[in-house]
Amino acid sequence: MKENARLYILDLDHCLIYTSFQELPEAKLISKRKWHYLYHRPDLELFLSYIQKTGDIVFYTSSKKDYASWVVSTFKLTVPYTIYSRKYCRKKYTDYGEIYFKSLGRLSILKEYTEILVLDDRTDLWDNNGVELNDIKPYHGESTDTELKNWQIRQIKKQPKLTSLEEILSNSKGKSN
Repeated sequence: MKENARLYILDLDHCLIYTSFQELPEAKLISKRKWHYLYHRPDLELFLSYIQKTGDIVFYTSSKKDYASWVVSTFKLTVPYTIYSRKYCRKKYTDYGEIYFKSLGRLSILKEYTEILVLDDRTDLWDNNGVELNDIKPYHGESTDTELKNWQIRQIKKQPKLTSLEEILSNSKGKSN
């Protein structure tokens, strides 16, 4: 096990991105596929730079695999990552439709980590097995959203040796992942 090995498990829809069936005039359109207009949450690029330097990345979504792959391809990541899609969720039927529940027990994470951080707008749909669930307000394309920046600030404050996100990024330049 790596010392201080951290794993980030990230949701996609309403957490890191928003898709709509119509174009949003106030938001920056990232990509369009069939009838989906894709928007990144503000500060996503800086957020992804931070987590690429501080841990491993898994995307866990109740979306279908091809949709999730399209979304993640727009992130232009420079490190390896894994996508777990709908087939790794437990489906439950309700009067209002299908609900998908997430659980670490459904993931084949081979490495051992000293810290696993989950970032999801629906932590109520998680089976909490000793994992740090980080709830984030759902994103619906608002250009004034600051949730990712605020989450990063909270993470930096938990690490007393680091003073800023810029320090993390500058200290990790030149290091191989």
